[in-house]
Amino acid sequence: MKLLSFFRALYASEGNINDLLKLCAQFLNAERVSLWTVKEEILFCEHMYIKSTDEFMGGLLLRREKCLELLHTLEKEGVFLAQRLQGQMLKDCMEEYLSFVDTKALAIVPLLQEAKLDGFIMCESQHERSWDAQDIGILLCASTHIRNLYEKQSISFMVNMYRTLSLVNQTLIKAKSREEIFGEICRIAVEAAGFRMAWIGLLDDAGNIKPVSWYGHVENYLESISINIYSEKLNKGPSARAVLEKKVQVNNDTETEPSVLEWRTQMLKRGYLSSCAYPIRLKDEVIGTLNLYSDRKGAFTHEVVKFVEEIGEDLSFALEHIDLLKSMEMMYMATEQSFEWVMITDKSGNIMYVNPAVERISGYTKEELLGKNPRIFKSGLHSREFYKNLWDTILSGESFRAVFINRRKDKSLFYLDAIISPLRDETGNITAFVSTGSDITQVRQLEENLYRLVNYDALTDLPTRVYFLRELEETIKEKPHSNITVLLMDIHNLGGINAVYGYEFGDKVLRAFAQNLKILPAFCARYGDDEFVLFKEMKSAEDIYELLKSVFNACNLSIEGKSYKLGIHIGVSLYPIDGQRAQELVRNAEIALKKAEVSVPGSYEFYNPEEGEKVFQWVKMEQELRLALERGEFLIYFQPVYRLSDLKVAGAEELLRWNSRSMGFVQAKDFVPVLEKTGLILDVSDYVFKKCIQFIKEYNIKVPISINLSPAQLRQKDLAEKLCHVVKASGISPELLNVEITEEMLIEDLEGASRRISELKTCGFLITLDDFGVRYSSLSYLAKLPVDYIKIDMSFIKLIDQDEKTLKVVLAIINMAKSLKIKTVAEGVERKSQLEILKELGCDYVQGFYFSKPLPVEEFISILSIS
Repeated sequence: MKLLSFFRALYASEGNINDLLKLCAQFLNAERVSLWTVKEEILFCEHMYIKSTDEFMGGLLLRREKCLELLHTLEKEGVFLAQRLQGQMLKDCMEEYLSFVDTKALAIVPLLQEAKLDGFIMCESQHERSWDAQDIGILLCASTHIRNLYEKQSISFMVNMYRTLSLVNQTLIKAKSREEIFGEICRIAVEAAGFRMAWIGLLDDAGNIKPVSWYGHVENYLESISINIYSEKLNKGPSARAVLEKKVQVNNDTETEPSVLEWRTQMLKRGYLSSCAYPIRLKDEVIGTLNLYSDRKGAFTHEVVKFVEEIGEDLSFALEHIDLLKSMEMMYMATEQSFEWVMITDKSGNIMYVNPAVERISGYTKEELLGKNPRIFKSGLHSREFYKNLWDTILSGESFRAVFINRRKDKSLFYLDAIISPLRDETGNITAFVSTGSDITQVRQLEENLYRLVNYDALTDLPTRVYFLRELEETIKEKPHSNITVLLMDIHNLGGINAVYGYEFGDKVLRAFAQNLKILPAFCARYGDDEFVLFKEMKSAEDIYELLKSVFNACNLSIEGKSYKLGIHIGVSLYPIDGQRAQELVRNAEIALKKAEVSVPGSYEFYNPEEGEKVFQWVKMEQELRLALERGEFLIYFQPVYRLSDLKVAGAEELLRWNSRSMGFVQAKDFVPVLEKTGLILDVSDYVFKKCIQFIKEYNIKVPISINLSPAQLRQKDLAEKLCHVVKASGISPELLNVEITEEMLIEDLEGASRRISELKTCGFLITLDDFGVRYSSLSYLAKLPVDYIKIDMSFIKLIDQDEKTLKVVLAIINMAKSLKIKTVAEGVERKSQLEILKELGCDYVQGFYFSKPLPVEEFISILSIS
């Protein structure tokens, strides 16, 4: 039953990987569910859902060489189960990871591609448990769904690669010089294939690979590097090895690939996270390399490398034959042998020449086409304006490019991506037109199939929820002054219908109702398992009730020749009075639907504007906050930090308080989110920083004051420069200021945050990592950051004298910090028993109500003076 419920929930979900992992965690009662990919040297966690925080993360690494036994087990047995975390296999593979989590049991199922393991799903439980057949069934169902998602991505990839190869072939056929070929190949690789940068280099007599063409995000990279096939220092990278070994060379992780060590810094600086080099041949001799760079790790999969090899082979072929292709005879041969459409007409449009590709694509023979007009291919699907624009363009001497929807001889459609260009005589007069193009019918069909997979519900053939929201949002943008009604419908007791008549009959009910909705003059979609939604522009209130009447009429179903009356409830929201955005309108329709569901089937409710009271309160608080700085309503309190060795005051943390003129004292948890949402946090943060400096000078404070940075501040690229300037102007030592950041701020943008923290440290500030241990704390980033203190989150301190597991976690954090020469601060100490345990564990500093609550500056100075 659990497996069936999971399948239904999966079917009704968005279908992306994060939604899938979350569903697994819910149905398996698991703390963490993660998706790992198996790469050449590492196991990489791309996605992880953490149930306790309802959040996602990724980026964890395990060394593949330590996990070979586990990988072999997965390939051989198809599943790995552990009721208790024992055994050398898990210790070898995941010891570092498991030491920081509370996992007691886990289950792993593989992702296989052609019998080869390329990933796995791992489910972790906080309790020792056994995994039953339904549990394994859920994970196997999830692995199948992920494989289907990958296959859809593969279809999209093949469509893009087909387009790219088509553009490359068109370029190679028409190019008149090496330089033109090289330039166009680089441009197509970036613009069509999506690589970050591409360049072509040729080998000189001294063994240097010299760039001759490039495109994309080059950013002076080619000026900063040297590659030489004879130098032991400069011939280790992919480009030199491609020349020496005469085959494609791949770097799929710039951060860890040893061969790119010489160029790593410059590559990472420009976002080149993976790269590939292909040897360019001329008459069986390597003369240079085609070099491609991606902004994604692992971008050069087997399929991508095959695609690069195809481009490289076509490039080598074109270089060998470019001189010959300049002659008309060879041009004719190339045209005859080309898979590309080539047709020449006279000035009046009569066909003078077609190559075999035209015959193959259109189904007509050359004899049937010569002397005819190209309108023989006309499908009727282009407007008069289209053909007028075509003739106006080519008669003016310009080329015209478009996708032509034509008909074959057998009346079926084909799509031709073509360019029509004029040919001139010696005097410059237009004498003929040449049409060259590619048959992209298969590509179009793949695109249409992919579009339907993504945007339409498979059961009802109605648009999906995502498609509906996108369409509603676009309608609002295009017609902002219109009146739009949104109806959200819920089928009454669909579960009962399924239980009594079976799921097959339930599906027929859904399809029949969907068919009736399609007839309505509105945009309809399936919103959930038993929910449907629509929107329609309205001219009057009467139109709304007519629409409601039509929807209720759509409940009269005919299934297998029998009439059936469907019961539904409807929630109604109206644009613009109930919301300005699509999500808001649907959310308010949901609120109205909940009210309607209290009544009998056939009821409807409009959204109650009184539900907007919370929004009003938010706006009111925002207005008050904008005046708070001017009125001087913000207060700064200080909570002392005590050194455990002698229990003397060793510092303090600033805490912001708001004494509102109209609302009284407002808690930080209520107004700080409003500050962050509105951007006011930056002005308030500047005020707090300057006020703390003022207090340090005024009261001659000699211990560090901790100041909390906001996420918005840490995103500022000139943060360190601004704060340094303020401190220098004040004349105080920057070591009297302790800048506090949270792990959450690091995860948001680790690279940018790390850079700004290092800049702050260079200025002389102390650095504290706050809330440590709440999220998965990575040793890798902690070891790299210039952190002076870490604050152990109060959620751990609260239980340290009650729960042995929590005590062990705190001990692990303290020992880890000591090994990294980082001081530890325990937050939220409220009991003597907590204090005694922290002393025994070797914690450095404590803070909490056991010693002192947050104090105004005068009271803090009094405590400081007697400490």
